[in-house]
Amino acid sequence: MRHRETLDSHVCPDPFPRGRRVYEDATSALFEVDGKAHTLYCQNLCLLSKLFLDQKTIYYDIGGFLFYVLLSKQPATTVGSFSSPADATEYTFVGYFSKEKSSVERNNLACILVLPPFRGQSYGQLLIELSYELTKMEGTTGGPEQPLSSQGFHSYRSYWRRAIVQALLGVLPQAEKYLRHSCGRKQHTSEAVVEQRVFSLSRLAQLTGIRIEDVLFTLEDLGLLGTWYGKHVVCIADDTIQQVISTRRINPGMRMDFSGLQVDNDTMQESLSEQESDDSGPNSSNSDNESSADSS
Repeated sequence: MRHRETLDSHVCPDPFPRGRRVYEDATSALFEVDGKAHTLYCQNLCLLSKLFLDQKTIYYDIGGFLFYVLLSKQPATTVGSFSSPADATEYTFVGYFSKEKSSVERNNLACILVLPPFRGQSYGQLLIELSYELTKMEGTTGGPEQPLSSQGFHSYRSYWRRAIVQALLGVLPQAEKYLRHSCGRKQHTSEAVVEQRVFSLSRLAQLTGIRIEDVLFTLEDLGLLGTWYGKHVVCIADDTIQQVISTRRINPGMRMDFSGLQVDNDTMQESLSEQESDDSGPNSSNSDNESSADSS
């Protein structure tokens, strides 16, 4: 655009960013936007993703979806930038993921997009990690909508490996806190120091928020699955897990800052209530799978 007036005519007058802030760290922030409350905004997100995702099909029937918009942060330096007057922070749109408010197949992610200039900076992994953290806070398990693209499969396999390894080592952050509130019983404690631990598939699913079938796939992929009295169990010493980490070159660290989560129990219950109220209406069709998350 050659003239400032032309640019200003295309600037949306509504406040930016929209929605409820659910996560924030030193460099990024995530906002939850209801597709039913901000229909045009979310439709534009879907149309934008169509430029990069060939199999994207849902554009307008988005009332049954929640959109989680990821923004990068930096101090506001230019006049007219997308900034928040409260903290003088300039936000830049990086990408987003969407999920159904109520999914029969327990999908916690329907579509994910990271814009090309921001790929290779682990933003895709950050979105995947946040999708599972929100799932754990709801006290359930989930996973991406199937089938996955090849790039999406590699991104998710990388996350599943890290999360499972952390759970087996007893260092999965926040897992005990979420389970205490959502499940009402004490589970595996990260402070416990033992030479060997026995895990069931259901216990690993509870700790990580990952669906049992995905947990099963990851354990088989890592060669950590065994049977005991006809049941699948994992009974592994720490040195065995460390050997797997070294052999498979797994980075057990997470991209997100767990202290940045800003969704407490009250807001989560409010979100779940909204989802239940939407169940009475017609269900919208599924959107397409992830194909543009970076696999860092």
